[in-house]
Amino acid sequence: MASDAPIVWTWYRWDDLDRDTLYELLRARQDVFVVEQTCPYPDIDGKDTVAWHLIGRDGAAPGSPMLASARVFGPGDYYGEAAIGRILTTAAGRGRGLGRAIMAECHRFVAERFGSAIRLNGQAYLKEFYEGLGYRVVKGPYDEDGIPHYEMLRPR
Repeated sequence: MASDAPIVWTWYRWDDLDRDTLYELLRARQDVFVVEQTCPYPDIDGKDTVAWHLIGRDGAAPGSPMLASARVFGPGDYYGEAAIGRILTTAAGRGRGLGRAIMAECHRFVAERFGSAIRLNGQAYLKEFYEGLGYRVVKGPYDEDGIPHYEMLRPR
């Protein structure tokens, strides 16, 4: 059952992630990308330490469940442009339009902080979704960890 509480978006740097939040974040990524998508891949890739981490929660109350997350890189940290990755909605958050909501928050953040174009590597089944958000294919399809992907760019 979906809550009526507003989604609260919080941005973290690596050093701001306390032990419990980091555990919850890594657990959500494991649940979605490794378990649900049956894709054993190295999620802990050494890039989290330079990324900005976005977490969406169901309201602001302590212990509110994580419903969505993503990580954002500044220009030069991953690509020449800003980059968005590890975008997910947890099972508890699905069906609430959080895919569009988290992308809107990422776009707002990148525009405000970096004023840059945005690059992402999206799973092929989401190609039309990302195109609807202004991205265009610049490479692909290609295989990444057994899943077809496209590299996509959203102009500034």
